[in-house]
Amino acid sequence: MKHLTLITKGRNTWQTLSEQLAALLGNHVTISGYHLGSALPDRLQGDLVLLSSNELLPHVRNLIPASCPVLITRRSINYHEVEKLFDIPDGSDVLLVNDDMSTARETISLLLALGIDHVRYHPYAPGLRDYPQLKLAVTPGEPDCAPPCVERIIDIHSRTVDITTLVEIADKLALLDANANILSANYMRDVIRLIKTNKQNATISHILNNKLHAVINTVHDGIIAIDENQAISVINPVAEELLSLPAEQVTGQKIDAALNSQLEKFLTQLSPQQEENFISYNNRQLVANAAAIGNNEKPSGFIYTFKDVSEIQRLEEELRRKTVREQQVARYTLSQIIGNSKPIQSAIEKATCLAASDSPILIQGESGTGKELLAQGIHNASARRHGPFIAINFAALSETLLESELFGYEEGSFTGARKGGAAGLFEQAHKGTLFLDEIGDSPLTFQVRILRVLQEKQVRRIGSTRNIPIDVRVISATNQNVKDLVARGLFRQDLYYRLNVLPLALPSLKERKEDILALATHYYERFKPAADKQNAADYFQHVAPYFLAYDWPGNIRELQNVVEYLVNICPSVPPKADLLNDELRHYDLLLRNVRQNNPSQTTERTLHEKVLEEIARCNQQGISVGRRSLAHMLQVPESNIRKTILQLKATGQIEICKGRKGLLLI
Repeated sequence: MKHLTLITKGRNTWQTLSEQLAALLGNHVTISGYHLGSALPDRLQGDLVLLSSNELLPHVRNLIPASCPVLITRRSINYHEVEKLFDIPDGSDVLLVNDDMSTARETISLLLALGIDHVRYHPYAPGLRDYPQLKLAVTPGEPDCAPPCVERIIDIHSRTVDITTLVEIADKLALLDANANILSANYMRDVIRLIKTNKQNATISHILNNKLHAVINTVHDGIIAIDENQAISVINPVAEELLSLPAEQVTGQKIDAALNSQLEKFLTQLSPQQEENFISYNNRQLVANAAAIGNNEKPSGFIYTFKDVSEIQRLEEELRRKTVREQQVARYTLSQIIGNSKPIQSAIEKATCLAASDSPILIQGESGTGKELLAQGIHNASARRHGPFIAINFAALSETLLESELFGYEEGSFTGARKGGAAGLFEQAHKGTLFLDEIGDSPLTFQVRILRVLQEKQVRRIGSTRNIPIDVRVISATNQNVKDLVARGLFRQDLYYRLNVLPLALPSLKERKEDILALATHYYERFKPAADKQNAADYFQHVAPYFLAYDWPGNIRELQNVVEYLVNICPSVPPKADLLNDELRHYDLLLRNVRQNNPSQTTERTLHEKVLEEIARCNQQGISVGRRSLAHMLQVPESNIRKTILQLKATGQIEICKGRKGLLLI
């Protein structure tokens, strides 16, 4: 469900607009928000931020993420309440009270444009010194702003969002294509109800007819409204074109006289309880919906909406193309992978070579090392770069969902199946790349179907007997030892060899520690406040040694989380070590000793530092460590380790114990 954040100046305006939007969009959009009298958050969230006026933008500009679209609402008079104004005698002088002068003048202009011009309006807002001392005031939802001289206030309630802004909201939230008919029907039902209720008042009818005209000419659906006497009260240009009905001739006529027998029969048989109805008419395939005006049991009329099926197909194709562009596109390239260490550069070079092939690739690496990023980079370096890149995580879905997601299904193949069926990810990845993440977690019984698809290069949907040819390059990834899974009978050997044609190992962060600060800098630049000009080296000056000493079991993902945490809790001042978590602070003693031993090179990974780090890690984990094990771990001659141990003992940094205790950090 989409999320809309509404910001207004006053509380009354917020309540009115939020209620209106909830009534029209509530089934499809979550609505939240603030007014200037409330506490604003540090960061506004949502798929769209809606401001009630331009004046609010300076107050909230810095709270809105750059990626979040912002819409300034256009507002119209709340026509539910304007009838109160007709009780005011002609020629009367009234104060038009609002929270500021610009909105007061704008409200006056709207009232005059609507034809409510039988009184003389004088704009007033708090702080205005020179104004007529009138006893009668009109206000759009701001009665508390009236001056002391006012004795009677006519509150026409806050102005509402107009239809053009509603259409823009639906468009911004990608709701227009699927829900335009519902939105227009809801909006139209309200307008028609008002016409019915206030038909004795000629002026009000004129205003509402103008509004009705604006509504029906804005939406993309054909609209016909029928009153309780079965006469056509409204027909918009789209319906004129779709149904070949000239509005001037048929408006006001009974449907049995205005429409041919086929269309009349179709309309009279339409039911509001049916979600959609189809008709072949005027050499077009149309889909129609009906909505009752008033009580469904005793309606006072109906609204019929029509859409050309070919238009629906066009919109669906456009939506599909947009989905492919936005969701099925690899965003990263191999050149965007950060790091100059030998292990990562070696992996990038190998990935570049493998990208030229169409053979399956199996990427193995610990969690958080960036396996999907590498897969996207390979896709973008391959001949399939213009095709889709689709990823699925086997650890996140059940076997039943995996089957329908990967292979698709036919209509009626199971309870809840979408009408018309759905293509699986193998089909959607045709001419592109399918990334099978955490393949080691795939169910054993499910692996047979994956193997068959890879061997036969065709897929069969659930509930279908038809095989669909596919052209897909498969890249798999796992953080497990697949050979071990095969040995334990948890992974099919034939599938392993089918996926592991081109093996690719991704190093962990502890294997490429020289890249830690470069990665931290990258994430700092992403998360830091836009106005902050501090460079990363200055920002990390107190914690950089801890970053370099830590093993990062969560790899790049853990490093990203730590940097994001530091930037949020300490955005503009270099964070101190006491802000780090317990695991990182474990190296406090080690780093203090290293700095004392070599104060001019606190971040250089000398052999002394490496030895101290390994001793600290083994002590923490309760592992016995000696010179031989250190030599093996660090790939350093044992003679060098022996010399280093003696130097560290002489400086009082370690203790050499006999037996299984081994070396201990002091």
